[in-house]
Amino acid sequence: MAGRDRIDSHASGGLVPAALVGASSLAIVLFTTPLAARADAQDSPIAQSDTRETVTEIEEIVVTARRRTETLQSVPLSVSAFGEEDIDALQAQDLSGIQYAVPNLYLNEGDASNAVIFLRGIGQNDSLAFVDPGVSVYIDDVYISRTQAAMFDLFDVERIEVLRGPQGTLYGRNSPGGAVKVITRAPGDELEAYLEGGYGRFDSITARARISGPLSDGLKGKLAIAYRGRDGFNRNSFTGRRDGDLDRLSWRAGLYYEPHSDLRLTLTVDGRIDRPDTSRSPVRRTALVAFPDPFADPTNATLFPPATDNYLVETNANDFSDITTLGVALKAEWQLADDWALEAISAWRTFDFDLELDTDGSPLPVLDVVLFEDSHTFSQELRASYDDGARWSVTGGLFFFHDIDHTLAGFDLKSAGVFGFPVILFGFPVAQAGRTDQRTDSYAVYLDATYRVSSRLSFEAGLRYTLDEKRARRQLENFFDPNFLLADLNARPPFLQGIGVPTPLLKGKKRFNALTPRVALSYDLGEEAMVYASVSRGFKSGGFDGRANSAFQFQPFRPEKVWAYEGGIKSTWADRRVTANLAYFYNRYRDLQVTSFGQDPETGFFQSLFTNAAAARIQGVELELAARPTDRLTLQGSVGFMDADYKRFATLVGGVPTDVSDRRLAHTPRWTAHAGFSYEHPIGSRWKATLHMDGSYRGRMANEVTDSPNLAQGAYVLVNAFAAIGDREGRYELRVGGTNLSDRQYITQGFNLAEFPGVETAFFGARRVWGVNVILRR
Repeated sequence: MAGRDRIDSHASGGLVPAALVGASSLAIVLFTTPLAARADAQDSPIAQSDTRETVTEIEEIVVTARRRTETLQSVPLSVSAFGEEDIDALQAQDLSGIQYAVPNLYLNEGDASNAVIFLRGIGQNDSLAFVDPGVSVYIDDVYISRTQAAMFDLFDVERIEVLRGPQGTLYGRNSPGGAVKVITRAPGDELEAYLEGGYGRFDSITARARISGPLSDGLKGKLAIAYRGRDGFNRNSFTGRRDGDLDRLSWRAGLYYEPHSDLRLTLTVDGRIDRPDTSRSPVRRTALVAFPDPFADPTNATLFPPATDNYLVETNANDFSDITTLGVALKAEWQLADDWALEAISAWRTFDFDLELDTDGSPLPVLDVVLFEDSHTFSQELRASYDDGARWSVTGGLFFFHDIDHTLAGFDLKSAGVFGFPVILFGFPVAQAGRTDQRTDSYAVYLDATYRVSSRLSFEAGLRYTLDEKRARRQLENFFDPNFLLADLNARPPFLQGIGVPTPLLKGKKRFNALTPRVALSYDLGEEAMVYASVSRGFKSGGFDGRANSAFQFQPFRPEKVWAYEGGIKSTWADRRVTANLAYFYNRYRDLQVTSFGQDPETGFFQSLFTNAAAARIQGVELELAARPTDRLTLQGSVGFMDADYKRFATLVGGVPTDVSDRRLAHTPRWTAHAGFSYEHPIGSRWKATLHMDGSYRGRMANEVTDSPNLAQGAYVLVNAFAAIGDREGRYELRVGGTNLSDRQYITQGFNLAEFPGVETAFFGARRVWGVNVILRR
């Protein structure tokens, strides 16, 4: 399991200072080398700045959404793409920073440091390993299976692509909602270096360094390091400390070898270490009744009122939220002939996560949770492609995915009550722990072909077969000793030692398979516009409930399936200075996988149930705009609309499954919008000033499956901006900026625990953060 030592990010001799000092020393040499030559240039006759504004085309964005290099405007798919400059302008530190610039995308950090991603209304709130994500995340074509590992920092990134709609006929892992692809930077033919340092509100510290270039004939390499740290946005009135701080070190290294022009081998290694002082705690949105000392005085109940300050928490169980990841990938690309290519990707990843979380939002052990998770994954993908340059483009592949996960989790509820009395009076345990072991083996074969019927009309068809085999074992242990500390579980392996009372071992094995097709037509209206239409089927595997308390609850849940229909137009206007893309989609989902929390009708005890409780219809419209009126001004905007309805939805109310199909889907606002501009102005012949501002709107949104009014978030607007000055060549830059400048307070996720233990709690988004950054590039 992960160690709990905090990264020594500020003390001398620590890992971060050593790495950054070394990078800084190298950067001084690299960045100061050309100064003399540039000083001479300053005295040259070219001393007058050109203040004329010219008109330039919008730069074409190259994407690989269909596993081949194409321009964004030529791809008959709904794709949002962000280059390095776009990510920089959005001030995106991690994946959540791009969410408002993509219509109908929700991407935020969840209660367990996990990436909660919903695209066109489909995603997954649950953070445990037994359920697959609804939107897949890839880094350099390697599937990231754990949602906690997907919330990584955006450093050393060349491009991000967000593919909306089911993905399967071209990608290793099937997903019904879409995919987020992160493509990292490859080294160039010359030495390149990057160094950034920043400081801001909440004692936030940002440090990034990167160096890449040729090492020998045919061999290139890179090394990138990033550190982020800050105090928590919350204050904890019970502990007197800040709550939910950040202390993260990330790194990535790569070797790129080309023995000849037809073969390229790429070896990459990446890692991440999170060691914050505390986990992030929720605030109470409703009152809670708890028992401070139920053993000595079981009639003494305390009423905890709802929080009056959204960033003032009162929690007792938030000591750690530690993440350690390590990944290794080997990619081989072989150009067999002019029209044939072969690609193989082998990847191994490990993930380690320790968490203590106070879900009830009180200073008593009412429903405190601990979790210790280890997982190891291996994936192998073999892909062949054919393109004759005239009629046919074909891609086919084989994919294998192997995952082993061990999760030890439990909850402490010594101070909880049922029927107005402490749980101990009913003979209930004061704590419960469960060990869940899960193994997944996934096999898939896919084929996707495009036939150009004419110079304007293209027909695309794809088919994928997926076979998933899942095995799971789960055993619980109930504890009745009031002195037992649940956080000590990890220090007492093995799990069962006679400390508590074990329950029967639950075991399951199940195979899930699906055939998922895709058919699309596209027609070029000319060089400046294209229309397209597609039909596809998405699939997300079933499994076994990792919170099950009984054999009944451990029955396998079914796969989630969707039929998706889409039509759109992509257009370019005004001599390629304006792009406008419009899409309409209609999705029918069946067997949606949802988690319900409640109270067991027989015992009154806490109950979690993961089932295929819902069917839904989601339709919507998406508009994306970009314009470059002058060489100095860039405009961008998007609008998303969703009409989402449950056709069937049952969840626990009073411990009884109840039809609540009139509720709104979680993380599915009806309207989203984004608009921004960047303006550059020359200063003399050498320098330039940059001003950027963007604003985002998100309509009313449910934050959990029951759409409780206490946890729903009303419509809100966020504004971000920065101003920078630097040289025209982009070597030096000084930036001052901030995010959420109006300090808007908004809910990002909620726990509806009204059934048991009788409270609703919520997490709020990031506060207003300002900062100053210095950037050096070579």
